[in-house]
Amino acid sequence: MSFRIGATVLIDYDGNAVQSYNFKVRRILGDLQKVLKFLDTYEVDEIHAIVPYKGKGVNNSFKIFSNLSNISISTPLGIGGGITTENIKEITQDPFFERCIFNSAIFNNPRLLQETKSIMGHQSMVASIPFIINDETLMIYNSENDGFQAIEGELYKEISSNFNEIILLDANAEGSKKGFNFEVFDYIEFPIDRVLISGGLTKNDIKKAKKMGLAGVSIDNFVLHSEYSIKGLR
Repeated sequence: MSFRIGATVLIDYDGNAVQSYNFKVRRILGDLQKVLKFLDTYEVDEIHAIVPYKGKGVNNSFKIFSNLSNISISTPLGIGGGITTENIKEITQDPFFERCIFNSAIFNNPRLLQETKSIMGHQSMVASIPFIINDETLMIYNSENDGFQAIEGELYKEISSNFNEIILLDANAEGSKKGFNFEVFDYIEFPIDRVLISGGLTKNDIKKAKKMGLAGVSIDNFVLHSEYSIKGLR
């Protein structure tokens, strides 16, 4: 399978594209349709469109995803955030989306994962794993708790069983160009050829990821600036 260069697009509750920095600060980027058209023109291999819900509550992205399906682009699109057992059938009734991306369901919603898998197939299942490394301990983000927690061996088995791919997001580097923390691979138990990385990526990081045999990268903010060429990153 060829190395893929994708892009992450965050969407706020009002359907605007937003930029995120260090997993904390966000600012509105602009019209979502224009951003997706821009990425489509720049020929990224795929787009990861995520509504970053944090904390418990009524999280339903059905309207946002419905609007996404009305935007005409040729780039494969994966969606995440606010997918529930109540809306998964509605969201997936149109085969516009190729992948479903999950975070909090990794920890506590096997029913949703199994239902999505039965509809979309195992190849569509992607786990979003924002991480930090503190005192030689890998901590991964759980959006429902809006916090990072240590990962246990049993969870690795669940991730391997439920997901075809994972996206490792370096939370401390997100939105910057200070470099991805490759030390995470000292802790992760998952086939390397089914891992994408994101957060702080430099051109050298992308070259390293390709040399390592990773599935690809998902570039955040800087890909949305015209001075960067996707072709130049290949």
